[in-house]
Amino acid sequence: MSKVLFFNIPAYGHTYPTLPLTAELVRRGEQVIYYSSPAFQQSIEQTGAMYRDTATPILNDETQVDENMVRVAYMLLQNARLLLDIYLPQAREDAPDYIIHDGLSPWGKYIAQIIGVPSICSITTLVVPTGARKIFAHLIKNPEDMRLLFSSPVVSEFVRGRNELIPFRNLSNQLHKKYRIAKPQLLEMVTNHSMMNIVYATKLFQPLAEVFDDTFKFVGPSIVLRSDTAAHAFEVPGESPVIYISLGTVFNDKAEFYRMCYEAFADINRTVVLSVGKRTDIASLGTMPRNFIVRDFVPQLELLQHTALYITHGGKNSVSEALYYGVPMIIVPQSADQPLVGQLIERLGAGKALRRESLTPQKLRSTAEYMLAEPTYQQASARIGKSFGQADGYLRAADEIQGFKQVLGLFARNDDIR
Repeated sequence: MSKVLFFNIPAYGHTYPTLPLTAELVRRGEQVIYYSSPAFQQSIEQTGAMYRDTATPILNDETQVDENMVRVAYMLLQNARLLLDIYLPQAREDAPDYIIHDGLSPWGKYIAQIIGVPSICSITTLVVPTGARKIFAHLIKNPEDMRLLFSSPVVSEFVRGRNELIPFRNLSNQLHKKYRIAKPQLLEMVTNHSMMNIVYATKLFQPLAEVFDDTFKFVGPSIVLRSDTAAHAFEVPGESPVIYISLGTVFNDKAEFYRMCYEAFADINRTVVLSVGKRTDIASLGTMPRNFIVRDFVPQLELLQHTALYITHGGKNSVSEALYYGVPMIIVPQSADQPLVGQLIERLGAGKALRRESLTPQKLRSTAEYMLAEPTYQQASARIGKSFGQADGYLRAADEIQGFKQVLGLFARNDDIR
């Protein structure tokens, strides 16, 4: 039996794919200590892992995450400084055999480096490639990927977040000197690639997939019905599949968008289920149309099985779940990798991507009606979903981790011989 520390961020899309993996590791005899926030304590403990609270004033269940990724990177580095001060002594005392950390949890990677144990990165987003030579060679051969990559808002995000660049560099220097770690880089905050990298997707759903080496394990989606949604279950009225609208759990404080949905679909001959999150006062949205069901939370996996069209922010976990159930999508990206996800879904024929800056009720309604009348979108989504198999990526992830441990064991024996 090995002991593993698992560091994650307080976000549903980053946590839910890892819970089946955690339960499988525990079943195989691993002792897992999982660091997260109170919103996920019950779900984590149900896997058999030990829960530890890493909520901080900087990053917790109530944090409103900035949409600009440069500012997010600086926030993550500030959180890393705080958590290193608090949890590094505890990690030394735990003496783990290895550490698993989310791609947005640099503190987990740094703790592994400082105490000298192997680390594995858990990636629930699109993978950000590194290695300029490989990327350039791929883009020359694949101009469609070049258009995909350079149409993303990377440059504008960098410009808007420029005020955080100097504070980021200063804090990076401080952590480098204090803990003797490699100087943290801006891009590293949203990659944190490690000795092995578990990606909860297939290569079909990853731009520039061929540039990644064999340290990246594309295990496929990890989708299991969740026990903690029972209290939120509800029956969808009527026999026709619904239109389901959700912007996820991070960038969902969007009352103006929800009112736009009211206007767009108030008289459509469909039930519309709208999930607004806990930051939005439903009453403030105005008079709810008769055909709407509005909640702060819905059991997404169950609902997707009764959905004809999903209007989403384009979070990779949500999109993977929709594809698994063969649901076509309208993607309205909010931040992070979502613009790329939207373009990828459009390229694969499973949906349409709409820019939120120019979106109108009329555009949203006409796009929805067109897609509902055109079966090729549902067929493409179902085809991609079928390629996922049983969506039991957590089993392949556990196998990869077991193989990783065996390799490390061989290295240890070689060290003993020397």
